[in-house]
Amino acid sequence: MIGVNATILGDRPTGLGVYTHGLIDALRKQGEDLDVITLPRPMGHAGRILWLQTALGARLARSRPAVLLNPLPEAPLLPPVPQVTVVHDLIPLFYPGRARIPRAHLYFRYVVPLVIRSSRAVIADSEATKRDVVARYRLAPERVHVAYPGYDAERFRPDPADVPADPPYLLYVGNVAPHKNLVRLVEAFAQVAPGTSATLVMRGSGRPWHVEPVRRRIEELGIGDRVDWEPYEDAATLPRLYRCARAVVLPSLYEGFGLTALEAMACGTPVIAARAASVPEVTGDVAVLVDPRDAGALSAAMSDLLGSDALAADLRARGLERARLFSWERTAERVGAHLHPRR
Repeated sequence: MIGVNATILGDRPTGLGVYTHGLIDALRKQGEDLDVITLPRPMGHAGRILWLQTALGARLARSRPAVLLNPLPEAPLLPPVPQVTVVHDLIPLFYPGRARIPRAHLYFRYVVPLVIRSSRAVIADSEATKRDVVARYRLAPERVHVAYPGYDAERFRPDPADVPADPPYLLYVGNVAPHKNLVRLVEAFAQVAPGTSATLVMRGSGRPWHVEPVRRRIEELGIGDRVDWEPYEDAATLPRLYRCARAVVLPSLYEGFGLTALEAMACGTPVIAARAASVPEVTGDVAVLVDPRDAGALSAAMSDLLGSDALAADLRARGLERARLFSWERTAERVGAHLHPRR
């Protein structure tokens, strides 16, 4: 039996919750016997960490699974059974002010190294994240293994009923934080706007002190009437928002994986993305990759895609093929190899 530390799950799962759900479902379909452990009641981050160090250890001592799988680096520091831990990114270390959880950078600086050292194996979302984990925590590279996340292929797929909107729009989906590079995104769009009827659609929220500089820059650039920005998109309508976009733009300075790019490709939507961190691993050569610090390069990529139906069609077709390389089944197979090292 495999114990799964699913304490991140709740009524409204975050991206980490979606990952945990996807991995659990895929492991079950592969015949794994899972003991999925959730919190007995809703708790904040501090309460969850305390529960992991007390009640979870006691439960594991009673049930004695062969191994404990932690889908994120929140885990017992003295586990009574072997454990395998997933690390998605090190954003709280590189961008301390970004985290929604207070003092997350301290947790990643002082607690995550202890979690990793108490784990039999560490799983990273990408080669880029593996390099970061190895360098930052001084681990032997052979202890860290890459398992790319999957996506929901039932939701994120082409639909003949959904065609690119006219007038077109460029789409950004994600949270609002410094590493997302959104000030540069709106500056690049402002360069394109006078020569096109296109709009920029943004779906995402963040802390007020991260949102305000972006809103202020939009007003300074005089493009407020060309930017459609809402805090979030309903899960039911998100795939259609992808499918009807001329292109999805992911200008991040850092991503642990880059799920937005994968979901867009799976929907048949062209991608403009940063040549940085893990994103090129996801997109390969089927996206327009640019230097994320160069607003001019980003603007040129937008202009090219808005102006060329042939380029859009080519990226759409090749993106669909690329997306088929990723699945929760493959994720579960790669993670499972380290849950059963003697197979």
